[in-house]
Amino acid sequence: MQKNKTKDIIVIGFALFAIFFGAGNLIFPPYLGAGAGDGWASAALGFLTTDPIFPIIGVIATAMVGGMADDLGKRVSRKFSIFLGAVSMLIIGPFFAVPRTGATTHEIFTVQVFGDGTVESIPPVVTSIIFFGISLALVINPTRVIDIIGKFLTPFLIFIIVLAIIIALFNAPGAPVEYAKTAKVFGDNLYITGFREGFQTMDALGSALMSGIVVTDLINKGYTEREEQFKATVGVGIVAGILLAIVYGGLTFVGSTVSEQFQGAAAAGDRVTILVGAFSALFGNFGKVVIGVAVALACLTTSVGLTSTAGNFFSRVFGKEGDVKTYRIIVSVCLALSFAISLIGVAGIVTIAVPILLAVFPVYMVLFLVTLFDSKLKYDWSYLGAVIVVACISIPEGIMALCGMRQIAAPKFLEDLVTTYAGLPLAEFGLNWLLPGICGAIVFTIISAVTGIGGKREA
Repeated sequence: MQKNKTKDIIVIGFALFAIFFGAGNLIFPPYLGAGAGDGWASAALGFLTTDPIFPIIGVIATAMVGGMADDLGKRVSRKFSIFLGAVSMLIIGPFFAVPRTGATTHEIFTVQVFGDGTVESIPPVVTSIIFFGISLALVINPTRVIDIIGKFLTPFLIFIIVLAIIIALFNAPGAPVEYAKTAKVFGDNLYITGFREGFQTMDALGSALMSGIVVTDLINKGYTEREEQFKATVGVGIVAGILLAIVYGGLTFVGSTVSEQFQGAAAAGDRVTILVGAFSALFGNFGKVVIGVAVALACLTTSVGLTSTAGNFFSRVFGKEGDVKTYRIIVSVCLALSFAISLIGVAGIVTIAVPILLAVFPVYMVLFLVTLFDSKLKYDWSYLGAVIVVACISIPEGIMALCGMRQIAAPKFLEDLVTTYAGLPLAEFGLNWLLPGICGAIVFTIISAVTGIGGKREA
């Protein structure tokens, strides 16, 4: 088969960008910009660290060890890799990402186009019934409709976003507010705020799944050698990463140009109001309608795609791959859960997701980083050590975040533990788990080398 490596990398890179670029992610960068004002660049840098840098690392790392979702974490144990895949699938599926597509559609499309702009003007249950009903019909009986929507929608959505960035650059609706003179709703460290906001895209959790899509596409194009696949995957990741960085960074800047008008919304964490307001400021009422329709259709494709992926994944886990009945039961349950959770709204979903993402994200991140050195790591316990140590840091931080949000008094020992973790190196960058994770990998490697336990890398 004749291959054009440059063309293939660019084409698949654009495809990977489109897969990662879920419409629900649009609400986060403008919110950061509106709250950070003239400090938007620091906030954007933090956001770009968690998305796209870590998701792209995840794609590349997974490709190194086989390219399938179940391959990430398999050197800890096969059961752990399946558990890890299930957790990521639930988070980017029926627990958070899919419900958010329905809630986002209601708040950006339904109430803006058919209501008076307030969430209560049209009952959320109306939008969710229609939205998830259509999703179920398309997931159970796939048609070309969703492919056609996706084929034309992504370029249109990107065009609207790029146009908004250009207008903000040359004819901004306002100047970024000086952050030092605001209420500093994000605190003093804008990088950390952006870093943690980047968790909410959940792209890193899906990167192992996306790696499988990339590798399969490369194989279909004639890249049969593992080394050839890996090099092409790196190129694909770089292309997708650059595109995501431009869009997310640009949208953060767009948000900063309306920071004076939306300080109150930023303080309240009202991400949807800021997104709609920014596009209204740039395009007038027409912009509100256009972004609403585009986001609604993009959310539909995301809902269908993620639910279908969840159906296939859990069918395989339960040993029923290819069984239509099992698949339909799973996707029906997933969409029923998504429907129920969507009714709490975008802000509610984001709030619930925060502590869980704080707990699990660092574990995925350290796995990505350790997996990059897979060929050099002789012992499986190197992975186990890194995961255990990082989990001992991230899980207490997630629990503390949950206690804070629910205004529950945390145990004193937990408070002291998290305070200690805050003093670890790189804590100011949200990476206080990194050096301890490396130390954990080293210590467990030494234990394996000395005792002979812990397993060895397969030849």
